[in-house]
Amino acid sequence: MPFYFGLTSLQYKCPWAYYTGLLKTLRSSLLGTSPRNNHAANIAAKNQEVTGALIDRRIRELCLTQQMITPFSEEAVQPCSYDVHLGPKAKIETKEGWKDLDLSIYDEGCPLYLTPGTFMLGETVEFVRLPDNVESHLHLVSSRARQGLDHSLSGLVDAGWQGILTLEIKNILKYGSIPIYPNLRIAQLTFFEYAESARRPYRGRYFGDNQVSGFKDGEDLLRL
Repeated sequence: MPFYFGLTSLQYKCPWAYYTGLLKTLRSSLLGTSPRNNHAANIAAKNQEVTGALIDRRIRELCLTQQMITPFSEEAVQPCSYDVHLGPKAKIETKEGWKDLDLSIYDEGCPLYLTPGTFMLGETVEFVRLPDNVESHLHLVSSRARQGLDHSLSGLVDAGWQGILTLEIKNILKYGSIPIYPNLRIAQLTFFEYAESARRPYRGRYFGDNQVSGFKDGEDLLRL
């Protein structure tokens, strides 16, 4: 009984604290919130604040100050992405296996035609050096997609990556062939910047690639 009296007498001993607590309780009941829910929401908001997609000004700044992409071209900077272009070396799948392909002998006037169903590994002209707090995503440009090219779903470029990107390209048309040649605008990179660097930036088997790269053996088995 004394405990109950102590609670109910709070409104007389400290009315400001009593009514503040009452209003908070009523507000939580009406809005369906709680201190725990508010804490989770605050964490989510904090994470969103420190992670942002980069727009043209920041992309250009990182390219010029940290050599994020070389060679750098002002014309390649888009509102929220950077255009990358098809390089001179490729690997193409044949009945006999993979065949190295020199694209430098082709150009816009005399292109190589990818026949329907052909799968090819290409490379970018650009060398990418991602800071340890920036990740990137590669997307096929819409013009190439409308021609019938497809890019495999392996477009994540981890924070800290350095190298020439390998492109996994396929002609998904049923009948038509698609012209390709060096320096053709092929894809776009979008970027996301974090407030702190990755604890383990990418240093995997494809780190430092300086040309188109096929599959490399490595540890892909989870060992607990």
